[in-house]
Amino acid sequence: MNTVFFYWDVQVDKDKEYRDFIFSEYLPVMSRLGITITDGWLRMAGAGPQIMAIGEGTTSDSIASALSSREFQAIETRLLKYVQNYSKHHTRKSARKNNSRDARAE
Repeated sequence: MNTVFFYWDVQVDKDKEYRDFIFSEYLPVMSRLGITITDGWLRMAGAGPQIMAIGEGTTSDSIASALSSREFQAIETRLLKYVQNYSKHHTRKSARKNNSRDARAE
């Protein structure tokens, strides 16, 4: 799997609208685009983004295509009505050849 990380802070006084949007619009669109949101964290204390979500897709190209699609750009624009300090990071899983010495050591 290939992964995309999303980070943001929910805007003050937009909690309810944000939650409604995430569950009724954002998650279904991401799923339709082939990005499955597998994990999400809410930071309760300390520094850093309030929300971190992880999405997975079958290939790096499928994620890149989804992130550049008009549908993603539209849902991302809608998300920005409820959040601030938004960023995303797409990681590409490299194909790693497993040699026999490494396999025996594990």
